Amino acid sequence: MIKKILLIFLANIVAISPVFSVDLDDLGPHTVKREFNQFTPMRDGILLATDVYRPETDDKIPAILLRTPYTRTLETYFLQGQYWASHGYAFIVQDVRGRGDSEGVFDPLVQEENDGFDAQSWIAQQPWSNGQVGTMGRSYSGWTQVFPASLNNPALKAMIPVVTPPDPGKYWPMRNGGLYIGMIEWAMIVDGRTNHNFPQNAIEPEKGAVVWEAYNNLPLRDIDIKIGYRSQIWQNYLDNIYNESYWVSRSYQHRLQNSQTPMLHITGWYDGTLGGTLQNFPNMRQNANPKIRDEQYLIIGPWRHWVESDAKNTKIGDIDFTEASKLDLQEVYRKWFDYHLGERNNEVKDWAHVRLFIMNGNRWIEADDWPVPGTEYVKYYLREGNRLKKRKPNTDELPDKYTYDPENPAPFIWSYSVDSGGPDNYEKVDRRDDVIIYETDVSENILTVAGPITATIYAATSATDTDWVARISLVHPSGYVQRLTEGWVRARSRNGLFQNELIEPGVIEEYKIDLWGTAVDILPGYSLRLSITSSSFPLLARNLNTGKDITNETNAIVASQTIYHNNIYSSHVTIPILGK
Repeated sequence: MIKKILLIFLANIVAISPVFSVDLDDLGPHTVKREFNQFTPMRDGILLATDVYRPETDDKIPAILLRTPYTRTLETYFLQGQYWASHGYAFIVQDVRGRGDSEGVFDPLVQEENDGFDAQSWIAQQPWSNGQVGTMGRSYSGWTQVFPASLNNPALKAMIPVVTPPDPGKYWPMRNGGLYIGMIEWAMIVDGRTNHNFPQNAIEPEKGAVVWEAYNNLPLRDIDIKIGYRSQIWQNYLDNIYNESYWVSRSYQHRLQNSQTPMLHITGWYDGTLGGTLQNFPNMRQNANPKIRDEQYLIIGPWRHWVESDAKNTKIGDIDFTEASKLDLQEVYRKWFDYHLGERNNEVKDWAHVRLFIMNGNRWIEADDWPVPGTEYVKYYLREGNRLKKRKPNTDELPDKYTYDPENPAPFIWSYSVDSGGPDNYEKVDRRDDVIIYETDVSENILTVAGPITATIYAATSATDTDWVARISLVHPSGYVQRLTEGWVRARSRNGLFQNELIEPGVIEEYKIDLWGTAVDILPGYSLRLSITSSSFPLLARNLNTGKDITNETNAIVASQTIYHNNIYSSHVTIPILGK
């Protein structure tokens, strides 16, 4: 009997997550049979390397499939195989095409639809299989589930897509025209057949830190060389930033609603790919056929990209979410598969469709949908004196101005990597001259904010291109400014994700900024803050303000920025308020 097993999960977008422990006091009654180095044939004859863990039994059994670009031989997959097989499931972990021991060439996402379908079919045809397959996995391994989902393999019975990114080009590696600079780490980790991992001290913002110094390098085109070698993935992405057809061919969300599979969607309020889950769940709830709509479930906790680890602890940085925040996700996963694959009549049938953790109040709520039905969307207007008010300006208030210098960008605070920002304190950042803040009155009652957040900003710049960044924070009575969520839009992409339309200096434009969403109690003594700036480095690659090719530009110019809030140009942020 094993009292504790250490599971090491990759934070699959930009870095490796820390080790965390999962208490597994009862591994299950079955002895485990391991069959390594199996090779699964794809429809084009390519063989994918596959390891199979299954219980020593003559019974036909269901299977759980996890497909990974991080090599199936990692300790985490061995330990997961032991766990699931001991509980009566076959656990299959497979190197995706071109990675690890699998044949072919790894071109991110291109083959995951057909390869995922073929892997599911291969499992269902094995002599030990009862024909039922479930899929699980996080980040890229979430992608390997949602891409083939719309093909509706008859063997596929249930899915657990965890911290699944949205369509590439929509939020990653670009988000509203701005480039996630940290994706270079991911591109280099998965370049070739083996993992190229970076030590944390290579990423920290200190002199001599290889990756950090590469982030500061110009042009963006040569960051990979500064780290150590030319990454074809990085180069391909830079070549196609505004090539819509390139990204659409690597997209899934326009057809996900055709899936006939029950899904358990899981993410965290501080997950760097939160936007994917916040799109996928409502997409399925609103657009799938009625039966499948009712078999979609969503859990969002106060977690970062490595949800399983964070769900075992109460604190991220300085913020303690209390014991109420803890959730044994391994147990949640098992109950889900027991119900859908093991045909066990457990509490899954009574689950609420949505479970959300409300930060600051440190409590879970249940709902039937996301956004929560009955949510009131309240416009808070930017007003003079750095205030956020429900009343729209009816006078010609003077605009607010600041200067954005790409050589001195406003920082993004992170803990493990640029993908892992948490409830960090932005008090010092918000005191910078290139950050304009707007704040509500201190709350006298409990106000629950939960749902999607958008900012509509009317602004002008002296440049032909620039960025507009909006961040929502919770201001504590102590003065701690707790980051909740942020978003941005690159000016040249203001009219569409793949547009490349420069602006006329000095002309007022409307900018819609999607801040994804959050859930927080504004307790008495607290307030809500909107911060507007033009950088969030190194989460967001710097806009050099020149309007030239962002991949090859090396020169930067300073931009004069103006934010308008008057009776004609009424900049505002739309806040979702839950009723009692």
